[in-house]
Amino acid sequence: MTGYDVDVLVAGAGPVGLAAALQLARWGVSVRLVDAAPGPATTSRALGTHARSLEIYDQLGILGDIAPHGTRVNAFIRHQAGRASRVDFDFGDLATRFPYMFNIDQVITERVLRAHAGSAGVEVEWNTTLESFQHDDEVVTAALRTGDGSRRETVRARYLWGCDGGHSTVRKALQLPLTGEAAHTWLIADAIVRTDLDRDGVHWLFPAGGALMMFPFPDSRKWRLLDTTGEGEPDHPERIARQLGTKLSQALGRDTVVERPGWASKFTIQQRAVPAMHVGRCFVSGDAAHVHSPASGQGLNTGIQDAYNLAWKLAMVVHGHADPVLLDTYDAERVPIGQALLASTGEVMNTAMVDTGGEDTHDSDHGFMRQLIRSMSGLGIAYPDSALTVPGREPGDGPQPGQRLTQVSAADAQSPGWTTLRSVLRTPAWHLLVHTDRTSTAGQARPAWLAETTISRRRPDEGVWDPDGRVRDTLALAEGQWILVRPDGYLSARGSGDTGLRAAFDRLTSLNTRESARA
Repeated sequence: MTGYDVDVLVAGAGPVGLAAALQLARWGVSVRLVDAAPGPATTSRALGTHARSLEIYDQLGILGDIAPHGTRVNAFIRHQAGRASRVDFDFGDLATRFPYMFNIDQVITERVLRAHAGSAGVEVEWNTTLESFQHDDEVVTAALRTGDGSRRETVRARYLWGCDGGHSTVRKALQLPLTGEAAHTWLIADAIVRTDLDRDGVHWLFPAGGALMMFPFPDSRKWRLLDTTGEGEPDHPERIARQLGTKLSQALGRDTVVERPGWASKFTIQQRAVPAMHVGRCFVSGDAAHVHSPASGQGLNTGIQDAYNLAWKLAMVVHGHADPVLLDTYDAERVPIGQALLASTGEVMNTAMVDTGGEDTHDSDHGFMRQLIRSMSGLGIAYPDSALTVPGREPGDGPQPGQRLTQVSAADAQSPGWTTLRSVLRTPAWHLLVHTDRTSTAGQARPAWLAETTISRRRPDEGVWDPDGRVRDTLALAEGQWILVRPDGYLSARGSGDTGLRAAFDRLTSLNTRESARA
């Protein structure tokens, strides 16, 4: 069918919609990005960015624009029974370049994403509301209204992607139930706090009647405060300042002054998720698909990961490199993540927000916080049961099918080989990494969607020069072995020889369409 106005219409220009549009544009897909708001947000919402999201920002090539504006969080600090108990971030065997949480104002994150989307040819259409849409097997027909309604437009898109938040028009029209429950009502405020608390940690405190959390902003002396009692009215910032100052003074045992908040809000936490994230040619991501407690800072991060999972799949289908059945893997891989978040964030509220008191609980508190640190990072997310994962015959060293490729420490990542490889992975494509020290690596023709890269201790004319063997060792690659990497950085398969590679391509039936996979 012809006559489409655009390949993908994205509704919602928050961080998830911006990440979606940026990735689609990098793949050469035409995009329109609309948002009902009059312009960019000016008040902060999400603050914490976790390790897996930082890896994604690095692969997108935008990390350098984000890093100067944030601050590292290296620990959780629990103030309880008259003492402060610090648990430094430790991801255990989940190696990463970013062994910390990174606090950055969402306003800045959106600004960076907007700039890169603009440089890729996508400008946000503000004051533009998605009013309604219809969809069938061939097209999505959307009705857009601009500004005061004086201009209306009908858009024919191949696909519609709803990144339009917790009150998503797309989700409601698709009749996807956001099932779960309303949990607690909290008060949130951003303010200057006169305190000597460590600024590289998230603090949990327990004044009488409830719990407080404090998150450091990059700005000197500025903190985000969460009051789990929900007391106070945002319209009275001076009262909120006195209330929070009194509670902090009580919890810390010393006078603590909270200045008038620059922003305050009261909200009821929803713990809900959809049972499916796409219907036909329509998709939902981020808060449009799952909403939950902000206690562990998963909202923005999970939405970014949703977008990173789907964009390349849509692009391959749009370009005719994959059958639409590939899009079914979005649901299969991401719905369980959203459902699991309900349990994990609920556990945070039920455990971390309660003053367990006493010495006997010290070890259990530390154990819970260590578990929370690992789960928050997103590094353990894997897709071993995906249709896009070809299981290995037996477990081995190095990253395995379904896991992240970049299981590498900051020190190893700065080696010559990994520095080049990280640059290679920024190209939007599947990547076939082949380790060989032979002078010639000429092979058979590969699909157009596949980029083949040689990793060698010799200095190759092209490919990755790995003189100290850091890439070879961290990936556990022997001579002649290969790794097939999805565009989102997860391993699809690994093995040796053309026969094994051909078998891997044959297994990925969702990619065998107009252009058959050849090995």
